[in-house]
Amino acid sequence: MNIQELMNKYYNNLNDNDKLICKYIINNKDTCYKLSIENFAAKCNVSSTTLFRFAQKISLTGFSELKVKLRLEAESKSNNKINLLEAVTDSYHKMIDHIKNKDCTSLFEKMYNAKRIIVYGSGYSQARVASEFKRIFLPTKKIIFNMHGNDMAEAIGALASEGDFVIIISLSGESKGVIELAEILRLNCIPTLSITRMMNNTLASLCEENLYINSILLPEQYTINYEISTPYFILIELLYLKYQKYIQTK
Repeated sequence: MNIQELMNKYYNNLNDNDKLICKYIINNKDTCYKLSIENFAAKCNVSSTTLFRFAQKISLTGFSELKVKLRLEAESKSNNKINLLEAVTDSYHKMIDHIKNKDCTSLFEKMYNAKRIIVYGSGYSQARVASEFKRIFLPTKKIIFNMHGNDMAEAIGALASEGDFVIIISLSGESKGVIELAEILRLNCIPTLSITRMMNNTLASLCEENLYINSILLPEQYTINYEISTPYFILIELLYLKYQKYIQTK
């Protein structure tokens, strides 16, 4: 068990001074292990003896073991953050290499020949990406519609017609709305591009063209529920640069 689990397990056996120590540890987990027993006790406004007995009350041999466990947990947390940074930057590099080396001729032909390009983002982050797509592709002089929200999927199915090209941006590619939209577009023979997280998904299987990103969810220790969306924007920029290179050949 980690320190927090031990404190919770034995909480009913702790007195008021012990609970002050618990509060201090919770608020200073990453630094308190560096303190001597005297300094640690002073920070908690208790005696060194109380601190030593507190460690025993939560099943540890004494203050030294308490410090070791706190140090190991802090170092593990730090290593996880470093590993996450490496994972995120690695995902960027992989996605960049994938787009750089991908043959986009078929995709660009559909975009070039389309009368209108409709970009649909299924969620909040995807809506931001759809807006960025419209902004960065404006110089192509294509008529680009930017639509988002689950309630708009049905409207796009009714709006899209022959000569259009529809881009569907979805994280999982498994939500009911995007699947139904892709099915309607396929039945109407309207070409589509899916942009989803790098994984096999139903939306990708329904679309003629597919692009993928590596998306990473921040661990709980970062205190916010957030999935990194930067790869979407990198993809859009690289796609625009490649498209410009393509139309120069026309």
